[in-house]
Amino acid sequence: MQPLLIALAAAYGAAAGLLVPRPLYRLAVESGEPWRADCPRGHALTG
Repeated sequence: MQPLLIALAAAYGAAAGLLVPRPLYRLAVESGEPWRADCPRGHALTG
C-alpha cells in the first residue's frame, strides 16, 4: 500500500509542477493590469 501511495503522490506532484507555473505567472500582475499573454522571452502562454 505504501509504495502505491508514494508513487501516486510523486505523480501528483509532477503533474502539479508542470501545470501550475503557467497560470501563476499569468495571474501575477498588479491590480488593474491585464493578464499576461506571453513570457519575458516572448513565448505565448497557453493553457
